[in-house]
Amino acid sequence: MKEPHHQKKVGIGMIMVAASLGMIGILQVAIGPDVLFADDIQRQQVEVFENCKANDFQEPQCAKWLDEMQLQECRENKDVESDECRKYRTWVIQDQELEDILKNAQNDE
Repeated sequence: MKEPHHQKKVGIGMIMVAASLGMIGILQVAIGPDVLFADDIQRQQVEVFENCKANDFQEPQCAKWLDEMQLQECRENKDVESDECRKYRTWVIQDQELEDILKNAQNDE
């Protein structure tokens, strides 16, 4: 029987597994007492969005939601030519192509 020469790769793999488990442990120690850590982050984001919505998205930190709303409007209208939708052209075209592929797949069935 030949002796395997993959011991170095196996050792590195074991070190990586141990390191990732160690990082999980450190993360648990850091946020362990706060079991609603992610929920708190989500609630903060919702609060920021509601404040932006109440102020008609005038503040600088509200720009990310304006972009997302404009993209959604361009996708719904399938608009690729207007000045507002020009920077979202790639995503709108990809959505149209995906719809065409799905329609063709349904017709083939």
